[in-house]
Amino acid sequence: MSAEKRIIRRPIAGLVILMGVILMTGSLVLGYLDRSIANPEATKLPKSIAGFSLNTATYGPEAVAEITRLHGKEFPIDSGAMGMYGDTNQISLWVAGFATRIVAKQIVSAMEEKIALGNSPFIPTEQKNIGYRTIYRLDGMGQKHIYFQSGNLVLWLAADPKVADEAIQKILEVYP
Repeated sequence: MSAEKRIIRRPIAGLVILMGVILMTGSLVLGYLDRSIANPEATKLPKSIAGFSLNTATYGPEAVAEITRLHGKEFPIDSGAMGMYGDTNQISLWVAGFATRIVAKQIVSAMEEKIALGNSPFIPTEQKNIGYRTIYRLDGMGQKHIYFQSGNLVLWLAADPKVADEAIQKILEVYP
């Protein structure tokens, strides 16, 4: 074999190997995404918030149905959980899990836009960037509220004003 043919075949062989590595990596990534979308992680709730124990909890399809009912429309929710804390439900927490972080981010943006229109019982009081995420604080219905994204989750916390700051701090620690 001549030297010219060997020189030409080396780059072609290298390209074939590189393409194989790229295809294998892509297949692994798509397999992981497909598996995580088909089998979303169960949404969890903390056992206590700001000294109040989890009083009642709803998980899975029942929680997803309740979140959907509260909003009066369908969402692409994959998992859900709702918890009430304290003897008189001083704290409520709703957690909705979505297929991807991108979908969760779109949901939070839609929430912000809808609340900003002013046709809701909630009044925005603060929007704060903490690290890589934005925390939205609201007042309404006699409570303090926050909502934010944590990975592929969207969370909404409602708390009695007396315990709101402590509850908010706890939730931000539990759902980084």
